[in-house]
Amino acid sequence: MYRRLTFLASHRLICLLTMFVVLTAFYSLMTPLFEAPDEVWHYAYVRYLAEKHRLPPLDGDDSGAYQEAGQPPMYYAVAALISGLAPDNDLEELMWHNPGFGYQAGGTVNDNKNMLIHTEAERFPWHGAVLAIRLARVASLAFGLLTVAMAWGLGEEAFPDHPAMAFGVAAMVALTPQFLFVCGVVNNDSAAAATATLVLWMLARVLNRGATLWRSVTIGIATGLAALTKTSLLLLLPLALLVLNTVTLRHQGVRSAVALSSVLLLIACATGGWWYVRNALLYHDPLAVQVHMNTPWGRAVPASIKTILADLPAVYRSYWGAFGWGHIQFPVGVYLAIGVAPVLSLTGWINALLHRCLPRRWAIFLLALTWWMLIGAALLEWMRRVEAPHGRLLFPAIAAQSLLLAGGWAALPRIPVPQGVFISLLILNLLTPVMVIRPAFAPPELLSPSEAARKVQGTELIYGDVARLLGVSLDRTPVSPGSVLKVRACWEGLAAMKQDYTVFVHLIGRENARVGERHTYPGLGRFPTSRWLPGRAFCDVYRVRVSDWAPVPELYDVVIGLYDAGTGERLPVRTSWGGEVGLPVVAQVRVAMPGMPAGLPGDAHPLSYRLGAEIMLIGYRLSGEIRGGEPLTVTLYWQATGTPAGDYVVFIHLLDTEATGQPLILAQDDRPPRYGRYPTSAWQAGEVIPDEHVLIIPPLSDARHIQLMTGMYHPATLERLPVSGPEGPLPDGLIPLR
Repeated sequence: MYRRLTFLASHRLICLLTMFVVLTAFYSLMTPLFEAPDEVWHYAYVRYLAEKHRLPPLDGDDSGAYQEAGQPPMYYAVAALISGLAPDNDLEELMWHNPGFGYQAGGTVNDNKNMLIHTEAERFPWHGAVLAIRLARVASLAFGLLTVAMAWGLGEEAFPDHPAMAFGVAAMVALTPQFLFVCGVVNNDSAAAATATLVLWMLARVLNRGATLWRSVTIGIATGLAALTKTSLLLLLPLALLVLNTVTLRHQGVRSAVALSSVLLLIACATGGWWYVRNALLYHDPLAVQVHMNTPWGRAVPASIKTILADLPAVYRSYWGAFGWGHIQFPVGVYLAIGVAPVLSLTGWINALLHRCLPRRWAIFLLALTWWMLIGAALLEWMRRVEAPHGRLLFPAIAAQSLLLAGGWAALPRIPVPQGVFISLLILNLLTPVMVIRPAFAPPELLSPSEAARKVQGTELIYGDVARLLGVSLDRTPVSPGSVLKVRACWEGLAAMKQDYTVFVHLIGRENARVGERHTYPGLGRFPTSRWLPGRAFCDVYRVRVSDWAPVPELYDVVIGLYDAGTGERLPVRTSWGGEVGLPVVAQVRVAMPGMPAGLPGDAHPLSYRLGAEIMLIGYRLSGEIRGGEPLTVTLYWQATGTPAGDYVVFIHLLDTEATGQPLILAQDDRPPRYGRYPTSAWQAGEVIPDEHVLIIPPLSDARHIQLMTGMYHPATLERLPVSGPEGPLPDGLIPLR
């Protein structure tokens, strides 16, 4: 029976490892080169070792490894042995940087996901630098395989009578989306997970089988290698000594405990300590912390607890899946669904504690919990010093966490929790590369001009005789200050271009105030103009954040153009029939506060006059007394009771009512509402519109009797709108203000 179970378990493991290789390769193929956290710097470290045969210096950037030069060398040495088989003399040809990468578009999600512009050079068959990078990624895959295998071994030690649960521990590691992603790129987190899991497996065997000299030697070697992989793994050394001493003191006495601990400590220090001694002697920084601190994300002052707590959701998301440079994420619902699994496990552990039915090998679970807490504490301390809410930094404890999850599930009533979790994660991992990662880096779909034109509206504009804007469409109107407007624009290439132009989208208001803007390469950074094909079209969606301070309610012009980022020179624009266009306004968007404001400001004078059928004047406010030689600001408060049929002009007249004949106009301001930026035809029923006017008051004699009047008229006919008030119609369409 035992042999049959062992046979089934080994075959399950082989199937799991095969599935892990396939899924990791799938993630790797869908992730373009250097589009993973710090991969460009990790690879620079690898090539420096492969070509220079020495460690990168910490006091300069000769290697190009930036802060990764402060990482221990074990992973990079292994990757260099593999990557060094291929030359990378053409590496610079791959480094076509996207200038929009990392550009925070006024607080919106960074839609330029790609650091580099990717071309056909990265396609199979690989050669040169592409092959060298792909080979370096194989090292990560190998360490990932070791992690899964050691997680299975750890599960066997914890569940000796339940091979299915041991398999479940390994499966949970192998099916974590972020771990698959990390094992498919150049990154030392896979090696950290592998060496830490190896040590945990060895310590679990000590807890089950006792301590021996050979086990002390091998744990010392493994712990030293772990320290050469990630500085946080130095915590394995005190944990290993604690386990070894606890077991030895119980069964073999003090002398054996001292001897075996000394052997472990000496071998660990001999294996992994030399790198830390080298840093201390050369740079007076044994942990190479300053290399990481001297970056834009190093904190000058340690972060507060409040800041760290605010970052914990990002840690959770990036543990399970935050791809690219961490800015390609699942929908929120996926993270919530994944959270069900640990909640069920925690429920199982609480049930086990309440009923005092802990697992028989409880010491191994305690070991896993201790290591998980140590790595968690190390991450929190790192987050205090560096802005790094990266869940992948918990991967040294990924097997420990998977073991704890499985232990909680095993304590639940007989419900198929593991099977449901594994099937769900498998489906998620099959979909993620093609539905989440690939679309973030793929160039836009090419269409015929007629197909693209059907997706938008507006007048065609031609830019420099090389590009045509087929039209635009807005996702919604109105928008509110602080919100994001999505502008769909469809382009057609008219001629081949050597220059890579930048697209700009501006929201322009009164006095050319710019209340929103977006700058990017076309295709949201993935389709520069030098790659456009004449006669082919595509559509972009630009996210433009409206500034919080944007005056409302108003209509703003949406302006779209192309310019040379090096010189700032814009391409000239003309219409399709040849007319020159100074400012390429392609649409207008209404910006207003959400909801309708109620009432008037406290210092406003209330009124109740109806103009025509759809407009009310409900109040006004003066900036001060009417004095000769001083300007006067008059703010009118209009309210729409419906949608006005036309665009009317507001007038404010200061009249001398004792002038002979018709009243004499001493000062006036005639113009459409809100400085012409919010015509009455754009008003919405129920909306209150503050409308500011400035009068330049001439010198006044004390004998003059003056009157301030307002109203509206048709600009074409100069006919005033009829006015009625609480006491009936007013003559001449004039409303007295004071």
